[in-house]
Amino acid sequence: MSSRREKWFDILPRYMTFISHMRPILRETRRIIADLDADLLLDTEVLDKIRQEEEKRNVRKVRALSEFSAMYRTNIYEIIKDFIIKYREQIPIIDIKDYIIDFLHESIDALKVLQNITNPDEIQYEKTYLYQLTKFIENILFPRGENLKIVYEKILTNVSEFYECQRHLLQPHTYYREKLENPDFFIVPGMSPKVYQIMNNLVSLFNLDPNFGASPKKEGYEIPMVLKSEVFEPYIDSISNAEEEAIESLAERWGLRLLDGIFLTPKDDFIEILIANNFLRENKQSDGTIRLIPQFSNETLLVYYLSFASIRRGFLSKELINWISMNFAFLIYMGILKWKLSDENIFYSIFKDPQTNEKVLPYLMKLICFPKYLGIDKMKIRDSVQYRKEIFNFIGSQIDNLKDLINEVAIFCEKIDKERLNK
Repeated sequence: MSSRREKWFDILPRYMTFISHMRPILRETRRIIADLDADLLLDTEVLDKIRQEEEKRNVRKVRALSEFSAMYRTNIYEIIKDFIIKYREQIPIIDIKDYIIDFLHESIDALKVLQNITNPDEIQYEKTYLYQLTKFIENILFPRGENLKIVYEKILTNVSEFYECQRHLLQPHTYYREKLENPDFFIVPGMSPKVYQIMNNLVSLFNLDPNFGASPKKEGYEIPMVLKSEVFEPYIDSISNAEEEAIESLAERWGLRLLDGIFLTPKDDFIEILIANNFLRENKQSDGTIRLIPQFSNETLLVYYLSFASIRRGFLSKELINWISMNFAFLIYMGILKWKLSDENIFYSIFKDPQTNEKVLPYLMKLICFPKYLGIDKMKIRDSVQYRKEIFNFIGSQIDNLKDLINEVAIFCEKIDKERLNK
């Protein structure tokens, strides 16, 4: 973690450093390919010689930049060579050359957007890609609101399309570092697979076999209750001891409370939300009592947890902050690539390479954390390279969960661009 509170103007130059070196390399490569006789591309040794000459000509003083530039240039030329070798028997070399130039042009355009994603002085920040894309994703996954009910209903509007993404946002890969109960009661951790299983079991018990008791707030109403012991019954050999001991904290994050140390039941404010959204159905009993029958799904409690985390975004755990900011950075980055690069673009792999990601995404994560954007504590972003590799590798494997949202981000990028052109 950073030893001092980094300012906007500390972080932005670091974000820009490698992007500002990537774009000129692509532009120079495009110029070289455009000037080269197409037939010469059939001899891949020509490309090797050109690359070697470029590396000699572009010796840099800063070692890290020099190494990155050499790696980046090598990858570009290797991809071009592989493309030529793969298609030279099927496609005329002049067309192959045109494809390469087009792919380079797309890649340069993508880097131009990434390079100009925000303003160094934050003037008119509301018009920047960074701000607009952060807010677009935030409204779907992690919206703000004056109270929990408003946030809950905002999240619900996107559940049908993006529930998997919303769930993903709450489940950091580094959950094993989390504490179910924190000495600071306000800290909100992510949800581990075990906690998610317990939530599933809880939902089933509410739907299939609830008890009912008099509502302490609404006279003449009965509210559903589940025995705490039944929730943990499926777990043997003490494998859920920690979760059982932390049940009061977990219950609060699900919108529930522990009654008399025995029953789990929805809190009064959550009952109002559940009724409003048809998750509790009124059923009049023979004695005139109105029984509130649960019609829960996994979304019912998970959306509350996500709403609770959003309302308390100033108190998120370190793991959850790293996970949320990394997902936002990844969605913005991949959305811009999806917008600018055709699916066939041979250079996609360079942008998705972990060596490229680790030079760009960590700083994008921090920029997203600032108050005008996500408003979460950037001081908790880990600077450990090993840690970043761990979460970057994991998010790559989870891309199916996020693919639809990446497409939506790309469409929104196009919308922003059109609005700018029409002004």
